[in-house]
Amino acid sequence: MSKILCNLSNLRKQRNLRQTDLSKLTGISQKALSELETGKSKGVSFSTLTKLCDALRVSIDQLFEVVQDETSFAPAIRLIEKPSCSFCGKNETDVELLVVGKANTKHPVYICSECIERCNSLLEEDRVHHVKRF
Repeated sequence: MSKILCNLSNLRKQRNLRQTDLSKLTGISQKALSELETGKSKGVSFSTLTKLCDALRVSIDQLFEVVQDETSFAPAIRLIEKPSCSFCGKNETDVELLVVGKANTKHPVYICSECIERCNSLLEEDRVHHVKRF
């Protein structure tokens, strides 16, 4: 989804105008100008746009900026492959347990119960050797 940002505040300040000044020039209430500048406005009429563009001597594309929301192009549904262990390649049907790490990343890391046991064994061997040295 795109966002429309109003550059009214910047354009007004560049011309050293206060909201009250612009209100007098355009006949648009100060409240309406404030709502446009703060993004609280629900909409704007063509006549209001014309008055603002004329008073500020800008085109409509200078008054507004369209910004693409980064998530707008993300697919609603993502197809993922059946997970398998990132170390030995076994899938979830071949092992007792398959654990995912960093699930919020694009490419999560999976480790199966067998690889966890192997890691634990290696850590225990290292601990035993480390204790024997001292």
